[in-house]
Amino acid sequence: MSIYQTDEWKEAMIAGGYKPVDIFGSDKVVAFENTVKAFFGKRKIIVARGISNHEHLRAFLNISKKYFYGTIAAKVTDYNDDIFKKIGFRRVDDYTILIDLSKTEEELWHNLEKKSARWGAKTAEKNTLVFEEIKDVLDLKDFYSLYKDTAASGGFSGKNFEFLYYLFKHTNIAKMFMIKNGKKIIAGGVLLIDKDYTILDITASNEEGYKLQAMPFLYWKLILFSKNQGKKYFDLGGYSKEARAGEKTYKINKFKEEFGGGVVEQPIYTTNWKYPFLRNLMRKFRIIKKFYTKK
Repeated sequence: MSIYQTDEWKEAMIAGGYKPVDIFGSDKVVAFENTVKAFFGKRKIIVARGISNHEHLRAFLNISKKYFYGTIAAKVTDYNDDIFKKIGFRRVDDYTILIDLSKTEEELWHNLEKKSARWGAKTAEKNTLVFEEIKDVLDLKDFYSLYKDTAASGGFSGKNFEFLYYLFKHTNIAKMFMIKNGKKIIAGGVLLIDKDYTILDITASNEEGYKLQAMPFLYWKLILFSKNQGKKYFDLGGYSKEARAGEKTYKINKFKEEFGGGVVEQPIYTTNWKYPFLRNLMRKFRIIKKFYTKK
């Protein structure tokens, strides 16, 4: 079962202000109501991740008829395309990068791009940066402040503190890490812990962190942490094939490519034609994307 279908994830999302939807009995399926806004105005949608049970998929499809559309992001390491299609879902592909952790530490290191990721990790060590797990609420608050600044500069709202705090305090499905320069947190990340792989869910850095190469150092340390946990893969948390040169997402893509992983499909299964239609519109007319928001 995916971590996105656990009570821990559900309660963290509720703490973060998300509204759960009863799909199939009170606790059997984790899904949330959301709102999209574009040229057609506001519409209610239903979203979920990691649902794979045949009966639950049918129940999700049925209740989604009350919404503008519904989407399910499949578990990238384990999904059955035929089941979704036979039930009546349509597929739209997003992408992510997976790093194969079956390789030795030496192989993983040499798979890092020599003049960027490998150089950055070495430089961070020369700068005496320290990688640590966040175990204190005060450090969590400092990291969250850094994350909010990162989100604001990137033009997105991000998750609220209550979401992170619930994951930190009440679950075993997430670990939070920080990069310190002396006593100051300059970068960090949130790693979700699934059965067979880890997912990089949130990252943040300030200008000092970028200057001192905290981010390559963070990614390398998270690769090692995930391998030492016995996981098969490390998911870098998304990759945009639609990004164009000069865009921020393009730069993020290039950064993620430096760590030796492979780009793989992240299927998004949708309950009707509306979501694929909107995706195609945004692909052809990119200005539409600026007016498409999800809250």
